[in-house]
Amino acid sequence: MATRKVIKGVLGNFLGTYISRYSEYDGYWLFGFLVRDLEELQIDLLTPPVSKPDSQPGVDVQSAGAKFADQLRKAGLARPQVQQACLTMRKLAGSVRGSVNGHPCDGYNVAFSVAVVTDGGRRYEREQVVFVAPHNAGVEMRNAQAAAPDCT
Repeated sequence: MATRKVIKGVLGNFLGTYISRYSEYDGYWLFGFLVRDLEELQIDLLTPPVSKPDSQPGVDVQSAGAKFADQLRKAGLARPQVQQACLTMRKLAGSVRGSVNGHPCDGYNVAFSVAVVTDGGRRYEREQVVFVAPHNAGVEMRNAQAAAPDCT
């Protein structure tokens, strides 16, 4: 059975990794592409998608399962120790004013919640709320590797 401290660490590390700048599409932060149309999105972190979503940013959202599996592995947990794992992204009501690279922007607070049920039947949950502005290449910084030309 997984210990409470280990599971809480997995959830915190997963959210930190998934919400980070490294979740990207075309060199830009992924969530800026999704926030305008987002209401609520749930992703089963244990079941690989049967088919890829139509939009490329949607494909990148599906990387959540791989990032969760990586955190389980790093914590030394076996997959059978987790019976259920779900990520929920929910845009909170109303727009808010925030900042992107020092530029004031309108955007939204988005709640990222991850919930896990262990093999012992215990439920653990962690949530983080993050400001997300709709994608704007004029103020966002693109990942230099994505912008580099392919010289092969």
